[in-house]
Amino acid sequence: MEPDHRFRTEELRFSSDGLDCAATLYRPVEADAVVPCVVFAPSVNQTRRDGYPRFAERFAAAGYAALIFDYRYIGDSAGKPRQLVDYKQQREDLRAAVAFVRSLEGIDTTQIVLWGFSFAGDPVLNVAADDQQIAAVFTLCPLLDGLKFSAISGTGNTLRRMAAAARASWTREPIRMPVTAPAGRLALFNKPEAVEGFAALQAENSSWRNDILVKPTQPPFLLRPIKHAKHITCPLWVGLATQDTMVPAMPMRRLARLAPYAELRTFSGGHFGGFLDHFDEVITSQLAFLRRALAHG
Repeated sequence: MEPDHRFRTEELRFSSDGLDCAATLYRPVEADAVVPCVVFAPSVNQTRRDGYPRFAERFAAAGYAALIFDYRYIGDSAGKPRQLVDYKQQREDLRAAVAFVRSLEGIDTTQIVLWGFSFAGDPVLNVAADDQQIAAVFTLCPLLDGLKFSAISGTGNTLRRMAAAARASWTREPIRMPVTAPAGRLALFNKPEAVEGFAALQAENSSWRNDILVKPTQPPFLLRPIKHAKHITCPLWVGLATQDTMVPAMPMRRLARLAPYAELRTFSGGHFGGFLDHFDEVITSQLAFLRRALAHG
C-alpha cells in the first residue's frame, strides 16, 4: 500500500503516574498553525496498533491530529505486572494523554476530542465529565452499565468470573483470564463474535495477547459510566451496532437521551463492525459530526 502523504506519524512517550506510556501521533501535513486533536482510548488491553490506526489516518487526512496510546502494563508502555487492566488507572492514563497533547506545539488546546470503543466508554466518559474543556466525544459500541453487561454475558460466565474473584479476594492477587474464550470457559467475553473480532483487529506488528489480569476489587459489573451522562456538556457521538451481542444497546439509547448534546447513530453489524465492514459508514458519520461540533465550539 502506498503511504498517505497527507499526514505523518511520530512515535512518542508520555508519563502517567511516573510510568512511560507509548503513543503514536498522527499530524496532517498541510494544516493551519494549530489543529484539533482526537485522543483514542483503547479498549481493555488492545494496543495502539489494533484497529485504531485506520480511524486515526482518516482523521489526520481530514486535517485533525490524532493520538493513540498504550495503557500502562500494556503493549509498548511500562509497568508491571504485564497485562493488568486497572480501570481507574486507565482513566488516569487517558487524563495524562490529554495533558500531553495539550503540551504539544501545533495542537489547539481548546479542541481536544476523546474517542473510545467498547470498554473504553468508561475512561472517555469519566474524563469528559471531569474536564469541561473537552470539545467532543466519540463512543463506539460503549459498555455503559456493568450489570446489564453481566446479564447478557450469560449466567455461566458471570458466575465463573464471580467465583474467580472470590478465590482471588483471599490472596488479593489479580485474576488471570482470557479476554475471549468459547462459551463454557472463563473469559471477559465468550460470545462468538468476540473471538473473531479481537483476532480481526489485531495488527501484524501488535503485541496484543488474549490474556489479562483483573483486580478482584474491579469486577466488570461495577462499571457504570452511564452515570456521567448528564455531566457530558460537549457534543457526544454514540455509535450503536444493531447486531452487537457483546454490550447491551439499551444503555446506549439512554446515554443519547440523557446527555445534553448527544447524537445516536445506528448501523448494522456486530460489535466490531465499525472497524470492519461498516468502517466507511462510521468514519463518514464521525467526520461530519466533528466538523459540526468544532464549528460550534
